[in-house]
Amino acid sequence: MRRRLLLGVLCLLLWSVPLGPTEAIGLDRSGERSGDPLADLVTRAVEERQPPAGAGSLVVGVIRDGRTLVVGRGDAGRPDGGPADGRTLFQIASLTKPFTGTIMAELVREGRLSPNDPLEQHLRRVGPVQVAHLPDHDGLRIRLRDLATHTAGLPSVPETPRFSWNRLEDPRNPYKPLSRAELGLWLSGYRLPVPPGVRFSYSNAGMAVLGEALSAAAGQPYEILLKRVVTDRFGLRDTTLQPTAEQRARKAAGHARGRIVPDWEAPAMLPAFGLYSSADDMLRWLSANLGDCPGRAAGPDGQGCAPAASATLALAQTVQVDGRALADAGSLGAGAMALGWFVAWAGDGTPIHWHSGSTGGFNAYIAFSKAHRWGVVALTNSDPDQVTADRVVIDLVRHLETRPEVASLP
Repeated sequence: MRRRLLLGVLCLLLWSVPLGPTEAIGLDRSGERSGDPLADLVTRAVEERQPPAGAGSLVVGVIRDGRTLVVGRGDAGRPDGGPADGRTLFQIASLTKPFTGTIMAELVREGRLSPNDPLEQHLRRVGPVQVAHLPDHDGLRIRLRDLATHTAGLPSVPETPRFSWNRLEDPRNPYKPLSRAELGLWLSGYRLPVPPGVRFSYSNAGMAVLGEALSAAAGQPYEILLKRVVTDRFGLRDTTLQPTAEQRARKAAGHARGRIVPDWEAPAMLPAFGLYSSADDMLRWLSANLGDCPGRAAGPDGQGCAPAASATLALAQTVQVDGRALADAGSLGAGAMALGWFVAWAGDGTPIHWHSGSTGGFNAYIAFSKAHRWGVVALTNSDPDQVTADRVVIDLVRHLETRPEVASLP
């Protein structure tokens, strides 16, 4: 996971040319229309990166000035025999983390918590286990902001009697034995190696703990919070922790090293990387983050976003930690962290929000620029070690963030 994070950070930080004026292009979801520069650009990028025959599929969605399109290639391995398209479900892995950050932003807006609240103010239990002690460093306590920005001092994964990354029961489904109870017991006994807020260190465990704290603060399970704050609100019908039978019929089969592999089950890590979604839903999510909310979150005239939704999304996108200000920025470098979102900078200083992620058989990547009115998502069920989703998004964004504008690209 660290190598993939470094790839994303380094490539995004290379973008340095400001975007020129953009052409408003009408809605077209086919992604196949010959002679359309944007559709041709996306189709070419997908075909250059698509997995080899029998190794899975790649689906890419793009939004540009309100126009959306989806292009899919390869064999998704769907039980219903359907194509790799905008309705195909994938595990989206760590693309879950911005959803958890957005839940945090909503609870801040509602006055239920503050980013500066110490973790102990909200977290008393993890699952059935009462947390007897929360880690600190010489009296310096973990804040909710530290968890949301990977600066709490927690490791990426916990080590428990039943779970260790060095002695996995099933490497193809590594997190299945890790229960919420074990996560709570581990947290009670963990000692922070550094003070919170000084070192960036990517932590799936920290995001899982944040999800537990948010649930405690709201008095609702994480799954209910997710539906209330994000998926129901923005009409994300296929973004879920528990796919239905109908959705599973549309789900891609994960691939790794030439073989079909099972989905990762992670009962203790759902707020970190538990979601399934589709390119169509991710485009709705991008549209909301760009300020054009779908569903009941739309503004009073059907345009923009309702004030509450707009405020929550804006807070989730607000930089909380700048790598240049940390004592140890690590792989974050000169980038920054919002609530669950990584932030890089375009040449004109405007933010590019992004996240990448992989499970055993899936790789996903999302990025958007609100200032420049574009968003890109790539979902693949091909070998995650090939980071195909990362690479195709980076290919596309280099075009979207350079002059001349997309409409005049060759």
